[in-house]
Amino acid sequence: MKALKPFEIAFVGLSSGVHEFTYELNDAFFSCYADSEVTKANLAATLIMHKKNNMLDLEFLVKGKLELNCDRCLEAFWYQMELHKMLYIKFGDRFEEQSDDVIIIPSTESHIDVAQYFYEFVVLGLPGKRVHPGGKNKEDNCDTGVIEQLEKYKSDNNKEKAKQNKQEDLPTDSRWDALKNLKFN
Repeated sequence: MKALKPFEIAFVGLSSGVHEFTYELNDAFFSCYADSEVTKANLAATLIMHKKNNMLDLEFLVKGKLELNCDRCLEAFWYQMELHKMLYIKFGDRFEEQSDDVIIIPSTESHIDVAQYFYEFVVLGLPGKRVHPGGKNKEDNCDTGVIEQLEKYKSDNNKEKAKQNKQEDLPTDSRWDALKNLKFN
């Protein structure tokens, strides 16, 4: 947890205005989170805090690369990431999350921990489909042995579908033909 200590910001002693903090989101940072999807990363993170009398505007900037596994061939590749997120923190009586980007914290608080926000923004910024980056045919960058195996099973699957279609062409009992038409109405 030593890796997360610099992410705790004492905002009470800061003057009103703009304050900038820089961090490195690397392997040590992501290892602090159990079951993290990200294990290897080299991300430069910047937090720009706009301190006002009644609230804090936090601007999160993350840029760099992290290692992901390809969904197609399961081989690791480096994914380029660039994020820009905003978070607004208001002061109130108790902790409350008003929306995705507005949080209320007690006015008695003097510190804010931004490590969890950086982690969540990075994880939520990961692509849904993770494949090797490349030109028109992204499969060219994938492991050719795995792609060949996929094609082999793909053709076996096509043969199975053709076999099922032949079975559907077999003569059926005419009493059931009226029921078949019901599913299309």
